[in-house]
Amino acid sequence: MLKGYYMFIKFYSRKSFTNIMLSFTLIIAVFCNPQFGFSETPPTDQQERVYQKAVVAADHPLASAAGIAILKAGGNVVDAAVATSFALSVLRPASCGLGGGGFMVIWDERQQKSIVIDYRERAPAAATPDMYAKLPSTDEQRKLASRQGPLAVAVPGTVAGLCYAVKEYGTLDLKTVIQPAILMARKGVPINDHMRSIQNTMLRRIKNGTLNPKRFQILFDEYLNQGKPWKENDRFFSPQLKSLELIAEKGWAGFYEGPVADAMVKACGKQHGGILTLEDLMKTQPVIRKPLTTNFNGYTILTMPPPSSGGIAIIESFNMIKSLEKELLGYSFGKLQIHSPKQIHLLTEVMKHAYADRAEYLGDSDFVPVPIQRLTNQNYAKQLASRINVEQTKPLKDYGRYIPPQDAGTSHFSVMDAAGNAVACTETINLTFGSKVVIPEYGIVMNNEMDDFAAISGKPNAFGLIQSKANEIEPGKKPLSSMSPTIVTKDGKAVFSAGASGGPRIISSTLQVLLNMIVYGLPPEQAVEFPRIHHQWMPNDLVLESKLFNQNGSKLKKFGHRIKESSGIAATQAVSRQSDGLRGQSDSRKHGAAAGY
Repeated sequence: MLKGYYMFIKFYSRKSFTNIMLSFTLIIAVFCNPQFGFSETPPTDQQERVYQKAVVAADHPLASAAGIAILKAGGNVVDAAVATSFALSVLRPASCGLGGGGFMVIWDERQQKSIVIDYRERAPAAATPDMYAKLPSTDEQRKLASRQGPLAVAVPGTVAGLCYAVKEYGTLDLKTVIQPAILMARKGVPINDHMRSIQNTMLRRIKNGTLNPKRFQILFDEYLNQGKPWKENDRFFSPQLKSLELIAEKGWAGFYEGPVADAMVKACGKQHGGILTLEDLMKTQPVIRKPLTTNFNGYTILTMPPPSSGGIAIIESFNMIKSLEKELLGYSFGKLQIHSPKQIHLLTEVMKHAYADRAEYLGDSDFVPVPIQRLTNQNYAKQLASRINVEQTKPLKDYGRYIPPQDAGTSHFSVMDAAGNAVACTETINLTFGSKVVIPEYGIVMNNEMDDFAAISGKPNAFGLIQSKANEIEPGKKPLSSMSPTIVTKDGKAVFSAGASGGPRIISSTLQVLLNMIVYGLPPEQAVEFPRIHHQWMPNDLVLESKLFNQNGSKLKKFGHRIKESSGIAATQAVSRQSDGLRGQSDSRKHGAAAGY
């Protein structure tokens, strides 16, 4: 281990004394501190940990540690968030990373201002609404073309977003902030249970013929250990090291220009049946947006606008709950026993209305008109709430008409400091390992975000429903997303931050964690780990985690719900700031662990 330290210091021998000491601080924090070292075992108990200066909750222990290392080195919450994101590209390559995109919500306590950085992937300039429907193949092959291979790849935005965030809102330089990720890629990280589970899932897909290892040879070799199950003491050495070093040296240009860009276009461009071009990459810049807001129980909720569908759904849900309290219940929602049949029923009805609107109206607001003001208006929520029957659910046609898309390969993290600054960030490459295309020499896992559009316009799905044209493919357009990074403030300071990974279950899980903290007063440890429910209107299933299924499944059938059991619903990360300090929880469903000091 010491040899690695000396090599690292030698690497920085050309830098100033300040940078040398800063780098040494980083390496000590990440590699030496027992709390932040290469321990892959998250705490099995839910013991409450209270921190006085800062907290980071990511879905991998070392990613949380990377963020804290940067904060200890003098960075702010944005620096910590960017360090956490780059670390996750190394640690959670099946979920997020350099080849993907994301949303970042920032609360600046000093300026009393919220900033939203949208670095969601875009459709390449050559994309067309009928690009998959026109393929000379079967319906199944057309569907697969938007999920696997070069034609599934949208223009990645993560690196552009992170570079912008550090430059505009950070206090450290990019080269410093990216060092924890570079160190992990160079020295390797232990294999944990989540990584083994992902490998097993992918190897099963190879065995059953749904994934061709020869077609995606680099993925098979570099990320699936050539098909050999990971052993107990194996380490993973990320093939992204060269990419990270180039980004550290050249910033945005190290990814969107030069050899990395050339390699991405070669793998995902016309040569291999894709449509990605150098011009697509060179035009990539994040979009700065205003957050959606609502007030609830004395708190201000700040969340993501379109092309996220999650923010509007969360605002709608809180507004409907407020109307239920006034018009239907006559008392606070918090007086309903948490996870009682009545509480679950009402929350389910709220979700069904929110998800139905999500499917019908939402898309990239830069391309299509999205009725944001109407959907987030309290009077509209009152109309929806008035349709809810406290005793019985209703037919599907009473909620909406369209099927929503899904995005499953995702990661969320939250950062907060004692001053009340916060970052909520969710990133994705869409499905597990995205398009399955890995860029030779640079190890970048490319997204398959094109599948988040209504990929084959006008075609009915298995339920006979047509997807909304608002999410139809257009050049440069961003596909609709479930990602829902959310910050809650009170008296001008951030008090809660939350988000999730897990496709459309992101929205319902983020909503429940926030309700658990805001309405029921639970600390993040309980708010995150409590069992969850999910209903996305279509399919018409009320999904219950096993504990709730066993406790209340039969009772909820009496409300008319069709019940389905799940071993786990999404993975959430949440942090809070109270008078006695900061708390954080990374979901044990994904083997995460928070860190703080």
